[in-house]
Amino acid sequence: MRKINTIRAVLPALSIIWLTAISAPALAETCLWEGKAPACNGECRPGYTLVKRNKEGDGKKCVTGIKAYCCKSSDVIIRGTAPFCNGKCKEGEEMLGDSDYGPKGEKCETGKAAICRISVR
Repeated sequence: MRKINTIRAVLPALSIIWLTAISAPALAETCLWEGKAPACNGECRPGYTLVKRNKEGDGKKCVTGIKAYCCKSSDVIIRGTAPFCNGKCKEGEEMLGDSDYGPKGEKCETGKAAICRISVR
């Protein structure tokens, strides 16, 4: 009886670990860092939208260049046009954060562009 109680206690934790392991690759396919240290030259691949840029990105710091954080274009949209960004998500979109870059990768001189997730129905 004690073994059964132990299994019942451990089973929920194991299922959470299993579900986490399954969902991690799905997230990696949605958004990813482009550009590899030390000489970074991160650019988004076709079908992906630039969300933000920085020198550290997913870990190792760039000595030259910069990394690009890119998300699937069908999932994410950048709202706010450089140089005066001031972007806002539209009704029904989820605000994921803001960016110093507009939708075409241009730097915002004032304000921030909004990073919005488009609801897929």
